[in-house]
Amino acid sequence: MMLTPGADPAAVWWYAERYLGDGTRTYSRYADDLEIDPRYHPQRGEDRFTLPTFQITPDRGSYLTSRTDSTLHQFYRDGDTFLLPVHPETLTVPGVKQCLAGCRPGPPVEVVPSANARTVFVLAIDGKPVPPHFLKLHYPKRLSRFTRRLRRPVIALQLWVSDQLMQIGAPLLPEVGGGVVYDGDDPDQAWGFLLREARPRPPVPAAAATYLLPWFALYGGDVRYRSHPRLLEQLVDASGEPPHRWLIDRLIDPVVRLWVRVLLRTGCAIEPHGQNTLLGLTADLHTTWVVYRDCAVYVDPRIRTAAGLGGELPPRNVIGQDVAVPAGQVFSLVYDSFLGHHTLAYLARLAQQRWGLDPGELQAAARHAFTTQVITEGGDPAALLPPTVYYYTDQLPDDGRWQLTDTGQPPQWR
Repeated sequence: MMLTPGADPAAVWWYAERYLGDGTRTYSRYADDLEIDPRYHPQRGEDRFTLPTFQITPDRGSYLTSRTDSTLHQFYRDGDTFLLPVHPETLTVPGVKQCLAGCRPGPPVEVVPSANARTVFVLAIDGKPVPPHFLKLHYPKRLSRFTRRLRRPVIALQLWVSDQLMQIGAPLLPEVGGGVVYDGDDPDQAWGFLLREARPRPPVPAAAATYLLPWFALYGGDVRYRSHPRLLEQLVDASGEPPHRWLIDRLIDPVVRLWVRVLLRTGCAIEPHGQNTLLGLTADLHTTWVVYRDCAVYVDPRIRTAAGLGGELPPRNVIGQDVAVPAGQVFSLVYDSFLGHHTLAYLARLAQQRWGLDPGELQAAARHAFTTQVITEGGDPAALLPPTVYYYTDQLPDDGRWQLTDTGQPPQWR
């Protein structure tokens, strides 16, 4: 894709999500596994497809909201009844149709798939255009390493985390609501969908809010036009800035500082890998900013206590409660592996190939940002994470529960 000023922002987003990921899923032998019908595959499927919906009454399910005001609820909630969108692949899973038996059908939702397949961009409901937004869907099949179920406790977690990030002004696509259908007597087994806005908050100036791109699209190849230069090359060349300064000032420094700031102010360990981290661009391609999406993250109550934060914790992903892995190891997983190895290393590799930049220069900038931001927040850079990198064990456990192992490798980006 050749990104030029004046292109349609929605079309740029859809194309980047679906077709600019070539070569970006080599960090794990499971990363490129998608258990999905080709019709709904992000790269091989149709341009758009339709989600069926079901009308859920209060005796069959419940609708959840965050503390963030949103106009999107009006499209899914009508009095005490709400619409439950369901991925067509989910309807092929045994037990799903039985769970929905007796629920009246609702209007169809026209969507475009995103890179992770089960999150979709909504175009229209019942044939009528609606404001841009996303639906994260229950998908009880394997995408990469995990089966992507979306049950009530995780929806509640994501809404809670979104509120925490909103409170500190972190740049975010806020998660504002969701709905679940009851599936048996255990309320925690209820499953459903999450409602996510497509406009960042805090809002950027209207004139500036033009393009949003997932970070993997910066360094990923174009599966349709393989001769096109990567977006990172296009943007750096258009800026006229030295490549190392563009990478450090616009990408590395802000994302590292954002991760530290969110963790030490809220206890939430966001996962800023190439799908969750977004780059905002003005129409002239010169002004940029970093935005985060997807609040299914881990929470450290000890950091919250140290920060003087009270209140109830979310029902899932709380370190020391349902997460037995030590906090430092979890932080290493999301910072060293998700951000460092899965994302920044790809940027550094492309920068070395294209401009001859030394990866060590970019790593040094990340270490400086990490250390200075931890100190600014009142933390100890040496104590926050372990001295070596932790990552998943190289197997898929039958029960879906993940385990971490010490790789023995020293961290490169802190």
